[in-house]
Amino acid sequence: MPATTTSAPHTLFSPNGLFSLDGLTALVTGAAGGLGRAQSLALGAAGARVVASDVSLDAARRCCAYLEENGVDCLPLEMDARSLESIDSAFDALDAAGECPGIVVNNAGVSLRNDALNATPEEFDTTLSINLRGTYFVAQRAARRMSERGGGRIVNVSSIGGLVVDGERSSVYDASKAAVVQVTKNMAYEWGKYGIRVNSIAPGYMRTAMTSDLLPTKDVEESLVRTHIPLGRVGEPGDLAGAVIFLASDASAYVTGHTLTVDGGWLVAV
Repeated sequence: MPATTTSAPHTLFSPNGLFSLDGLTALVTGAAGGLGRAQSLALGAAGARVVASDVSLDAARRCCAYLEENGVDCLPLEMDARSLESIDSAFDALDAAGECPGIVVNNAGVSLRNDALNATPEEFDTTLSINLRGTYFVAQRAARRMSERGGGRIVNVSSIGGLVVDGERSSVYDASKAAVVQVTKNMAYEWGKYGIRVNSIAPGYMRTAMTSDLLPTKDVEESLVRTHIPLGRVGEPGDLAGAVIFLASDASAYVTGHTLTVDGGWLVAV
């Protein structure tokens, strides 16, 4: 007799279909930045309609113009992750327009680096208000709507700094990103019953405007790569494309509460 199993039945599938986001709308916060724009482009290339939100509406519009030049259907949206009023207004505007994001990528973030002896309350509050508080309440507002529609996918952007100490002057930033890892687990645990999957991505060093002060010279970059990155290079924003499509698509249908590192092997070398 064949062995019995309680696992979900397997069906034949097309890999292209498994990773397809056709028919879905994806809201990306901080979309005008380097990582946000790259993830927005990836989601659009996989078939999603992208809502590109940013604290600056002009920046969101410029991001959409770039995406549309690359064949992505895009809607700009103003949202300040520091303000609950702004978050609510943004979601109300989407509701009024009949836009129902089935995917949310919480990418908005800030890096105000200072050593632990000198970090100021203002730096602490600003970092936590965007990286943690903003991520938390954007996810919450999205999940309330997703729970009424039978589910959705939320991807929170953390950092390897949320998993290990990634350098000096990073205590506040790392604390905010470690908290993102934990709330991702809590949300996944609570919201699974609504069909909502919540995961996070932990990028390593990516070549963006935010990390330019960390890679000031070629010598510094080469030293960082030699001592910390087995794959032999600093990451580029496009390196997040596969990760965000995976976590936003049916390819990860049985994955929730997970933090996916995209770090060139940084954690292997720790």
